[in-house]
Amino acid sequence: MANKLWKKPSIILINIGKCRYCQKEMTNSESFVAFYGGDKAHYECMRKDDYKKLIEKEKNEKRLSQN
Repeated sequence: MANKLWKKPSIILINIGKCRYCQKEMTNSESFVAFYGGDKAHYECMRKDDYKKLIEKEKNEKRLSQN
């Protein structure tokens, strides 16, 4: 078998698209999550959004229980 004439790059950096929440470009070296349908987001952006939704849900439940 012949030896390879090319050397495989040690780090492959690929642009994977824009974040669902902050609209910044993302690369495969960052921590991210992929959603059904092809959307992707930074892990931190998704976590912050989930926290905001949780707070809104608690506010709505509290408001409904007072009525």
